[in-house]
Amino acid sequence: MENYVRSALNSGGPRRRAVGLLAGILASTTPAPAEAAQQDASYQEAAAPASPFLFKAGPSASVLVPRAERLVYKVGVNLTVWESNAGTVTQTCTVKEQAVPLMLADAFPHGGEAASIKLEADGGYLGYKLESTLETRLLPQDWPRIYYQQSSKSSKGKRQREVMLGVRDGDFVSSYRGDTSKGAPAGTRIFRPARERKVPEGTLDMLTAVLMARTLIREEADEFSFPLIDTDRLWLLHLRRGEAKRMETGAGEFDVVEVVLDPEPYPGEPVDEEKKEKFAGVFGIQGSIHLWVERKTGVAVRIQGTLPIGGEDGLFKVGIDVLLDSFSGTPPGFAPLPKTRKQKE
Repeated sequence: MENYVRSALNSGGPRRRAVGLLAGILASTTPAPAEAAQQDASYQEAAAPASPFLFKAGPSASVLVPRAERLVYKVGVNLTVWESNAGTVTQTCTVKEQAVPLMLADAFPHGGEAASIKLEADGGYLGYKLESTLETRLLPQDWPRIYYQQSSKSSKGKRQREVMLGVRDGDFVSSYRGDTSKGAPAGTRIFRPARERKVPEGTLDMLTAVLMARTLIREEADEFSFPLIDTDRLWLLHLRRGEAKRMETGAGEFDVVEVVLDPEPYPGEPVDEEKKEKFAGVFGIQGSIHLWVERKTGVAVRIQGTLPIGGEDGLFKVGIDVLLDSFSGTPPGFAPLPKTRKQKE
């Protein structure tokens, strides 16, 4: 989600950047009840088979991607003196067949399946309108093996960015490119030349990295660390298990475990302290990100953190609270706790 936020931040002056930031990550329109019911029904009909898509994320870790999962979150902003409901964010995971050349069939025992992790938002805030889609595709091939793309359409225009990760010429590399209006016909944008670099094996994008919280829970680990690419800058992301508690959401009550995401510059990466403090993860949260995940499956039911607004340095900070509101196609074992007699009454 960080590129989504950066796109909003780069749209203009401090106030405009702050408005764009809130619009981009928080505001979206909620489907009408009947429409939402139809959407949930369609996902339930395509409910995930028993075995999810297995993606080897690194030398010693893997990600399981549900085949037809839909999570809808309500997003709130806490400005200390008041709180505001700021919209919804929808995450979907899907798996589809992709053609694989016959000569490579032995290398892909699960066939030509490709997985998709997608975040969508559509809405506005303080007069700023934005439509945005972020998607990571996990592909059955060496290059690109991970393809992340972000596209947005706002009152300030259209933006596109993409990151590719995989093996090329025997090396693990990343390729990043963003678009620009410089040199483009009036009213249009063109891609800048791609910037490529070598990266460690197992480097992930932010959307796939969030699913690693499920791996942490599934493998009953206390901590995971792995390289993360942000545009063409490399970070080391730590996932640490925290406290356990019971939590109420719009989708029901769950037993949850905290998973804290802490970034730091990758060893040897030339990142100064100022840029370190400005690392923007999922939802644009700076610094640590707190995921509250269901204790058996690792599905995120709440995401919390701090967001600076009022310019690049953040004149003040707001609390971001992203809370699960509905779900479908989730892994077996994911379900709210039974209601007590008092709750039923």
